[in-house]
Amino acid sequence: MKKKVFTRPVSVVLTNEMFDEIKVIADKQDIGISDYIREAIQEKLKNKKTTTIKEEK
Repeated sequence: MKKKVFTRPVSVVLTNEMFDEIKVIADKQDIGISDYIREAIQEKLKNKKTTTIKEEK
């Protein structure tokens, strides 16, 4: 049986422009919109950790 990697659903509301832009990018990368949004969140969290480490020094 395949193990679930993502288990917490989150609903977000986007403007039509944001959705359309994300859809175009996701289609070009041949990935789902959810995958694109997860990657964006991961990048933001990674940057936050880097910024926090720099501020602590």
